[in-house]
Amino acid sequence: METTIKVVCCECGANLGFKAGGTSPYGNVSHGLCNSCAHHFYAQLGMPLNEYLEGLLVPVVAVNQKGTITTANQKAFDLLNKTPDQVQGFCGGDVFECEYAKLPEGCGQTIHCSGCTIRNTVMETMQTGSPHQWVPAYLDQHSETGPHPIDLFVSTEKRGDLVFLRIEEIEEISPEKSANSNC
Repeated sequence: METTIKVVCCECGANLGFKAGGTSPYGNVSHGLCNSCAHHFYAQLGMPLNEYLEGLLVPVVAVNQKGTITTANQKAFDLLNKTPDQVQGFCGGDVFECEYAKLPEGCGQTIHCSGCTIRNTVMETMQTGSPHQWVPAYLDQHSETGPHPIDLFVSTEKRGDLVFLRIEEIEEISPEKSANSNC
């Protein structure tokens, strides 16, 4: 009688399918690495940062200790409708086109910045090393017709001296929804 062994990722536990025949010291379970965990493993072996970021499935920007963006993956460039030259070396509020970053004080220096969920989440992760997952955030994006409200979810993770800011989900807020909110 041939046995079937379930194969799971040894890092995250994702189901990798089934394997016919053989035995495993773990009973009816064997272990391997899923593509995502293998990608992270290879990054630890010295994969270039840009190559690593391109392998991630969501838009990601890398932020340094000063709060400026050092690089991003193509998914982020596409989402932001920006080129690398319009992102690298700029503050997050400038890149995300925050309405308040357009004030004379600039991104990170206005009274509004003290309540910025995106900035606060990134800087807390930078200081403590603690990651954050799916944090709800709100952004008044600059537009010619006035502030354009955006709801989004972000996650952060510290890698070396950078924080990776993942844009998990983004939703433009309709004028009707904005008028009915308590913001």
